[in-house]
Amino acid sequence: MSKQTIQMIQTESDDFFREVLEGLTTAVLWVDRSQTITFMNVAAGEIFQLSPSRVIGTRWHKLMPNLIESLELADEKKITVHEYVVEQSDLFKVRVSCTISPYELGVERGWLFELYNTERHHRIVEEDERWHQYEAGNLLIRTLAHEVKNPLAGILGAAQLLQRRFEPSDKANDFLDIISKEVLRLKNLVDRMLGPKQSNEKEEHNIHELIRYVLQITEGEKPNNVYVKLDYDPSIPEVMIDFEAMVQALLNLVKNAIQAMQQYGGMLTIRTRVEHKFTLGTQTYPLVALISISDEGEGIAPEVFDSIFYPMVSTKKEGTGLGLPVAQNVLRQHDGLIVAESEPGKTTFNVYLPLKQKER
Repeated sequence: MSKQTIQMIQTESDDFFREVLEGLTTAVLWVDRSQTITFMNVAAGEIFQLSPSRVIGTRWHKLMPNLIESLELADEKKITVHEYVVEQSDLFKVRVSCTISPYELGVERGWLFELYNTERHHRIVEEDERWHQYEAGNLLIRTLAHEVKNPLAGILGAAQLLQRRFEPSDKANDFLDIISKEVLRLKNLVDRMLGPKQSNEKEEHNIHELIRYVLQITEGEKPNNVYVKLDYDPSIPEVMIDFEAMVQALLNLVKNAIQAMQQYGGMLTIRTRVEHKFTLGTQTYPLVALISISDEGEGIAPEVFDSIFYPMVSTKKEGTGLGLPVAQNVLRQHDGLIVAESEPGKTTFNVYLPLKQKER
């Protein structure tokens, strides 16, 4: 076999190998002995948020400056860096597991980089922990609420019967009115603790109409120094929801945001987007609607942040600590999730809602 034939076969083999790597969902980079990137597949481009054509031909350490020592160790054997943060800007960071292997392809020698996005794994673990946390507290609260609700009905009934025995002008009626009002207040609190009833009658609704309705309700509570900024993705299709329950969930989040800025004011930002191939729990959905509700308040104290979805946990003096658990429960009934992010001067609640088609 001639040298030319061997080179032709080798070239065809290399091209086939590249085509295979191009089709992988695993992010792959080739780096040659001069430490130049000679190949980058589409999956790697998505992780780095860069077009492969812009990256090929550049030095690899511009992408991953903190892995220089790891590359030297990978000269003879494969190594894995489990928690590496790819950081393209202050806003874009993603955790990956990176495996570097020495490779030899024909006359070409260098390193093969395989990157696995671990954000999804971390999110699933955190979500699972958050849900167990919520369910443990919710079970206790619901048990107590059921025990309290029955005696309240008896007290209210007795107060109403007593009122019939007195003339309307009798002073005793004033006290019975107070008893009745306080019992009703406690009953409403218990109903909130039990949360909204799960409805199987979900209908298609425009997500922006839902937000508009919630903002209409809260308009009277918003101080003059709190402003609203809307950043919508108009392409979001209609979502299958229990409208009343979702109003309650978003209402709790928007009210929290307004109250966080009650003293100093600020911007309430509501942003909508579509997430593609997004995992919630153990299921990956083709499309998920995202509603982000951000405020410019002081932020959530670190010592309570991990417990904010527990019932009865509140950062407000007069708070019941039921708003967030109820909201999370509503999203769970829609196979969705609420995820909080907080730092001094900014808190964001991200509401994830799967975009499902109505069953015909």
